[in-house]
Amino acid sequence: MGLVARNPEEDMFQQGSGAPVGSPPEYATGTVHLDAVADDGTVTHHTQRFESGDLVQWTLADAPGPWAIVRPGDPTERVSWASVAPPELVESTKIRVGEEVFDLPPLDDLPSPGFASLPRVPDATARLRFELIGTPVGRILSDIRYQDGRRPLGTVVGEWPERTRQGEPAHDAPEMSVRMTFANYLRVRSGEKDFLEAIEDGGDVGDSRWTLLLLLHGIAQTAPYLAIYRSLPRFPAETGWWGEAAAYIDSDMVPAAASN
Repeated sequence: MGLVARNPEEDMFQQGSGAPVGSPPEYATGTVHLDAVADDGTVTHHTQRFESGDLVQWTLADAPGPWAIVRPGDPTERVSWASVAPPELVESTKIRVGEEVFDLPPLDDLPSPGFASLPRVPDATARLRFELIGTPVGRILSDIRYQDGRRPLGTVVGEWPERTRQGEPAHDAPEMSVRMTFANYLRVRSGEKDFLEAIEDGGDVGDSRWTLLLLLHGIAQTAPYLAIYRSLPRFPAETGWWGEAAAYIDSDMVPAAASN
């Protein structure tokens, strides 16, 4: 199928230093709207315009854009892109479309009760370490459990749990590790890619049982599973690739004052 797990050295960040390697994503062309929320609740609107992955304009705005990535902090505060985002940062980061505000994926799908009600598939039981890179907050880790084809547990974590307690879903099940880009994760949810395509394009698979991985992939392609994903909000494409492109922004760049 052409799916090959990459070496850690081929990650988008240098091991240890956190510096991005390679080149910005060439597909990152467009304008990204951002809302920076200060501790006192003050909101600063700003936009970043990218061409082929390069930031060409960063401007403060005097009015909110049609949508925005909403992040706590100062507009110039940099994300630690190679670090794991604490769950509280993931929870405080939102996506605004018009006046409606949504949780940052994957927080909007992990607790979905529909996954726990999927048809039962005996022996399709596993603990999944699911990692998203290139998100608006850095790396996001999710602890996901499959129990006989259903998904009764999914939560964002700051670090992988070392052990599980007796009685938890998939307590004694094999452990799998999957990583994909945030942009491809959103494409999976919208139907532009399936899971294996998303992993192959910039992701990787750790020490996993391939037979179990393919079994779970088959479950993820069933109509009930896909129906849950298709019911989730769709966001502008820029929300998917912004984290990948922003990692390459020169630290000396600051937004220009809004025009009058």
